Amino acid sequence: MAMPFHHAPRLAALTLAMVLAGCANMPGAGLSFKTGELPPAPTDRKWPDADRDARNQRAQHMGLVAMPEMQGYLNGLLGRIKDAAGVPGWPGAVYVTASPALEAYSTGAGNIYLSIGWLSSAESEDEIVAILSHEFGHIYLDYHQLEAANTTSDQVATLAALGVALAQKAGSATGWSPVDSVIASYAFGKDVLVPAWNRQQEENADRFGATVSLRLGYSYTQGFKAFLERQATWETDNARIQEEDRKRMVEQIKQAAAQDARKQAKASGNQVAPLTEMQASLSSGLAGASEDLRNGLDDIWKKLTVSHPSTEARLTSLTGQVTPLMAGKPRPAATIAPWDKARAQRRSATVLKNYQSANAAQQALQAQDYVQARKLAAQAASGPTAQQALPLLALSMAQGEPGKPSARAAALLDRNLQSEGDRAWRIYVLRANNLLGSGQRAPATAVMNQGFEYFKDAGLAWPEAIAFYGQTDSWDRARKLAQECASRFPSYAGACNKAAQTPAEQAEAKRRGEQKAQSLVDRLFKK
Repeated sequence: MAMPFHHAPRLAALTLAMVLAGCANMPGAGLSFKTGELPPAPTDRKWPDADRDARNQRAQHMGLVAMPEMQGYLNGLLGRIKDAAGVPGWPGAVYVTASPALEAYSTGAGNIYLSIGWLSSAESEDEIVAILSHEFGHIYLDYHQLEAANTTSDQVATLAALGVALAQKAGSATGWSPVDSVIASYAFGKDVLVPAWNRQQEENADRFGATVSLRLGYSYTQGFKAFLERQATWETDNARIQEEDRKRMVEQIKQAAAQDARKQAKASGNQVAPLTEMQASLSSGLAGASEDLRNGLDDIWKKLTVSHPSTEARLTSLTGQVTPLMAGKPRPAATIAPWDKARAQRRSATVLKNYQSANAAQQALQAQDYVQARKLAAQAASGPTAQQALPLLALSMAQGEPGKPSARAAALLDRNLQSEGDRAWRIYVLRANNLLGSGQRAPATAVMNQGFEYFKDAGLAWPEAIAFYGQTDSWDRARKLAQECASRFPSYAGACNKAAQTPAEQAEAKRRGEQKAQSLVDRLFKK
């Protein structure tokens, strides 16, 4: 029997109360200050090693981009921000990530990571100072303990997805159903816990950053306002692209599942009924099932809860606080010349151009224009970016026949591994698995050994390394590594333990998980 809609607020209130009970102990809980003033700097800080932190960040995505002159310019701006905040001796530097997206983040080591996408998009020094001062606000306010909370809440995801799939498989009535209830339960456990915390963090970092940038004499309109408006536009465009990608993925899942069902029916002599989207997802191992349902409940979720504030809401709130501070004062003009000069510096300009070529090459590959892709990728992997991960990956993918990587294509990736300052964990994983897939176990192991030794201090590298060693060495070694991972990187314990499971153990875990989920559904909804 489907759960009546009027039960949903009761479930929501119960879960919300459980979530909020832990909020008082979060970093920054209750901290509030006005734009135009700065809270006292936290004392007794313990700083992780900033250089080691930078190496670890190369385990993220496609690593970091070496741009010495641009980084020198950005670090000069960061120094001015530290001076204005009254903490000139704090550690940390600015690094550039290979992401084309408008992304920036900071770490507890005091480092700020700014995407190459921002370097290509920002139009003034005011805008760059706004981004850096916002991220330094996270450092100043000691907002770097979120990872464990994210990982803990994510542990609910697997059980929730299984419960949803089983409830849907059993058949649900229209309206508010057991499917909606299980997903809503997970949503309250994750989307209220983390974004409610993020909301306060982001708004406080905005206030901090605006205060600092105004003290330094930068334009609010050309700085923070431009920064947040550009980010909001990018987020809207990216959401549309992601939705299109999601629809394509679901359609591929349905087609693959339908084909599999037809094969099974032909073998058994049975007829095949048309598959629903959920049945297709179930048939293909639950791929996309929970994500699709979550997207379907987005509108309801937004109406029932106070979610993470949009960038537009942050901008409106901040502008309301900044406007009185600027009343009666001259509005500074945008600081454009130094920013244009920094981007026009010969090596920096070449790097920016080459990364644009790498992204264009990826688009050409998606359009199956392999001639253009090879031309663009060759430009991308030349000069100062000849050994950097993303350009080399684009060049590697553009070689040979589609779907049939050549030996030369695989070997191109070695150029990245041979350059200590450019090495990216993702390239090690790709290279090792390519070698293993072609039957070259010893060379594959040698590549993985080198990469894992280099990135051993990055928790992100451990699950993939553990899975590799389980396949190539022994699952006993994989389990020992998982224990070490859990001890050194508690937030990665779940991923490491899962990576250390043998194929048989994974199948058994899935079976038991389905049983637990079925039991959960039965108890909650008395089916």
